[in-house]
Amino acid sequence: MKNKLKRYYNCLLAAILVLSTLPFFQKPISVAAADGWKELKVENGGFEAEPPSETALPSWIYWSGGFKTGMTISDKIVSSGNQSLAVDNNGVVGLFSQEIDITPGNQYKLSAQLYVEELTGKPGIWLRWYNDEGKNISDTPKYFDVPAFNKWQTVEIQATAPAGATGLKVFIYQPSTSNMKGYYDDVKLFEKESNILDFPIKYGKTINHGPAALAAKSQGVAIGDGELYYATNGSPATFYATDAVTGKKIFSQDLPGSDVVWAMVIGADGNVYFAGTYNGILYRYVVEEKRLEQLGKNPSDNWVWQLEASVDGKIYGATYPNAKVFEYDIESAQFSDLGTFYEGQQYARGLGITEESLYVGTGTTAYLMKMDLATRKRTEIHLPITGVSTQISNIWEYGNNIFVAYGTSMVTIDKTTGEEKNTMNWQDEHTFDGLISSPSPYDENIIYYINKNTQQLWTYDMTTHKQAKVEPTVQLPATPAKAMDWVKDDSGKDVLAILHHQIEYSLFDPATNTVKISYPEVDMQGLLMQSLEIGEDQKIYMGGYQGSFGVFDTSIDEYILHERDPHQIEGIGFLNGDVYLGTYGGARIFKYNPDLPFNYTGGVSGDNPEMVQDIGDDQSRPFTFTSGDNKLFVGTISDYGRLGGALTIYDAETDKWNTIRNIVKNQSIIGLAYLNGKVFGGSTISGGLGIDPTEAKAKMFEYNVESGTHEEFDLQVEGLEKPEMIGELSVGPDGNIWGVAWGLDKAGAYNTIIFAMNPENREIIKSTELYKGVNRGSQWRPFFIRWDNQGYLYTTAGRQLTVIDPKTMKSKQLVTGTVQLMDVDNEGNIYYTADHNLYQLPVSLENGTLTIESDSLLQGSEQDIHLSVTLVNGNTIDLAGADIEWVNSNPNAAIVEAGKVIGKNAGTTELYAKVSYNGEVVTTNKLLVTIDVTTDTLSKQIFDLEDTGGIPHSLAKQLTNSLKQAEHHNQKGDSKQALKHLEDFRKHLDTSNIDQTIKNTLHNNVNSIEEAFSN
Repeated sequence: MKNKLKRYYNCLLAAILVLSTLPFFQKPISVAAADGWKELKVENGGFEAEPPSETALPSWIYWSGGFKTGMTISDKIVSSGNQSLAVDNNGVVGLFSQEIDITPGNQYKLSAQLYVEELTGKPGIWLRWYNDEGKNISDTPKYFDVPAFNKWQTVEIQATAPAGATGLKVFIYQPSTSNMKGYYDDVKLFEKESNILDFPIKYGKTINHGPAALAAKSQGVAIGDGELYYATNGSPATFYATDAVTGKKIFSQDLPGSDVVWAMVIGADGNVYFAGTYNGILYRYVVEEKRLEQLGKNPSDNWVWQLEASVDGKIYGATYPNAKVFEYDIESAQFSDLGTFYEGQQYARGLGITEESLYVGTGTTAYLMKMDLATRKRTEIHLPITGVSTQISNIWEYGNNIFVAYGTSMVTIDKTTGEEKNTMNWQDEHTFDGLISSPSPYDENIIYYINKNTQQLWTYDMTTHKQAKVEPTVQLPATPAKAMDWVKDDSGKDVLAILHHQIEYSLFDPATNTVKISYPEVDMQGLLMQSLEIGEDQKIYMGGYQGSFGVFDTSIDEYILHERDPHQIEGIGFLNGDVYLGTYGGARIFKYNPDLPFNYTGGVSGDNPEMVQDIGDDQSRPFTFTSGDNKLFVGTISDYGRLGGALTIYDAETDKWNTIRNIVKNQSIIGLAYLNGKVFGGSTISGGLGIDPTEAKAKMFEYNVESGTHEEFDLQVEGLEKPEMIGELSVGPDGNIWGVAWGLDKAGAYNTIIFAMNPENREIIKSTELYKGVNRGSQWRPFFIRWDNQGYLYTTAGRQLTVIDPKTMKSKQLVTGTVQLMDVDNEGNIYYTADHNLYQLPVSLENGTLTIESDSLLQGSEQDIHLSVTLVNGNTIDLAGADIEWVNSNPNAAIVEAGKVIGKNAGTTELYAKVSYNGEVVTTNKLLVTIDVTTDTLSKQIFDLEDTGGIPHSLAKQLTNSLKQAEHHNQKGDSKQALKHLEDFRKHLDTSNIDQTIKNTLHNNVNSIEEAFSN
């Protein structure tokens, strides 16, 4: 007790000394309170209540499922006050607080002080949630890392109260795997109002519109003895074997877990070996048995770039990301990891093989290694491109020459001296498409290749190292070669077989300089979607991974275009009614006019789409576009092994392009927004694959369109200490710049922030955190931001589809699972994807309304029926995509055609419509329409019946004369004579032998006239 009093007076004295230095006393405001947190009372959360006995724990209760010992009130070590909870357990023990009232959907944060002296395992605290019946409905457990002993540390738990929860208990828990000697103190609970948006817009059932990007493309192919082998890109990829002559399919099988296969080779046993880019599995197609088998996962890396086969029955594979090579022995069925072929490199990209040697080319920095197959000894071969930032993609040894390909560039060196004999640069007019043939059987010094720019066949002379076009011209398909091999044709003649990227098969006969092109059997497949944007025309423009281009018309809910090209569209922009497609590889930009037919032969002048700019300058992926001031702005990612993206500006007035490289130094551009002559941009610290970032933080910039100057600045937003991605950006309805940023917070945890920035002074007006702790996924693809016409913001932040109220910053996740791409149409429907399908989240129907100008119309006349269907968000639907069923209670009185009601005969009908739209049906209000008949309208009806043969001329003459006389007497006011002539009408009608249905109709109509005369 004396010790307690002493501590008390010491604390009191210290407090007085501190307060005496302040000008006045002010209750301190905690950081939590400033952030909107309100503290709730935890009974005896500081453990200050005096225990009536040594084992008592006031306001806390032992868990019935554990030991009843191991926790006591202590004054030995405290964080604040005079007492703490001492923990010294040798088994499972748990301690419950009293139940605390909470509100479902609100956010809760528990904090406590923890002091550890000895520990095995991890200590934990749970939040246990209870319903109004006292039943435990869920738990939020948290186990704590303890970085240091013998010092107090703060531990925290944050959670949102689940639906149905009305109470919470704090559960201090030591599991059987955790024995601790230590202390807890200052257990506090805070509450913040729910940040979950009460979103008023309701959606119908998700609609799957099927694959958006269809293609038949392959990276890995092989030409066998009378058969062709290829694995088409897709989700999943599919392996095919087809007859080389007929093109008929012999075998096919899906490859789950693979979407692209780059590596394929025919082994010494005549079977086909291949591997994909995700799971590292080596497959074998047994040709004679028409059977596919898995040989196992290679021991090197998951991503296999290339395979080569040795004559002695080995398969070699080049892999990423550790620049390794593996060997598979066909006879022993054993794998071997041959290790990294050049330290510091990620890509073992290209292979070449002879009977004695294996060549391995690396990236993202080019080095060429040669391994003796017998001794495994490795040596480096110096090249003119050694140490250059590029990737060696293929190696061939023919004669005394080594051909080294890097993309569509190639250097030829002398095998003995290393002398450079020839270099083709990717920018050369007559460079190759990435592949060469083996020497011709007709001339061992001649090899063949396809000119990348013209798709024409060329030769390379290994004696002179000169290139020449084959004459007369041999025009080949517009896609690059993936395999070239000399085979025998039906007559036994040697011909050059070429299997192309889009599964075209060319057979070139050097003797006649002719070529035959065929198309082996293959199914078009849905590719993973790579890009998606809705244009002003309300059409969705989409691109697939590794190729294809699709267009979906939201007005009629149909695909109106499914094409194989252009290649891998990364981003899509719009300017002056044209669609701009930014493709991977050189950051090439294509312009597509949606009002003209699709016509693509490589993107040449006159094509639609036509390539209008090859940005180049070490740029690779155009992921972001914006437009304004009659200009198009493009943000790009730098190429493999390069840092420094670019902003590219196209001026439609001058038809000029301008690229600003490194507008943010060593960073790529993934966010752009145009506002009042300024372009605001955001970056990612990442460059191309194969190089690590050098900059710690992503940046923003402001580009002045008129002056061409720009200024870089930091994003200062709460919750992000080190932003690594800023984008995309968007101009909100409030005129502010809105953006998504991802990176690390002060504690080093992943965080995603939505923010609004004043464009005048760049101050952050508001922000909110989303999906804390979630990784970014792609290091390049922006997080989308879109707006509806109610002012709600939609985003893929955290790769989740989320809606945000920009006024309150409250949010709601709209669908479960990953969402990579998303856009919103004018009706408010959301289109999105994370795979090969296009999905639609349709806004629910509210009501349908019919209106007409008048509820009565004359026989034979028509009125427009105005049909309007409203969604729950207040928008009206585009009826072009709706299925409308008209309900007409009396079709004899009126008909409905082409949105008009047409009066047929006297009577009344009730009209309404059933409208089916996006999987829902709405029934409109009912209209009561009366059709009036006059002597003139009835006479016309009779003449029409005469014209069609329904009434003979003599009867028509009698009937119309009766009507004429009836109208004449009615006009004079002589109703008796008028009615007499109507009776004559009936007599003529009754004594005729015309069809009874016509009689009944005309009786009905004349009765209506009589009723009008009588009134």
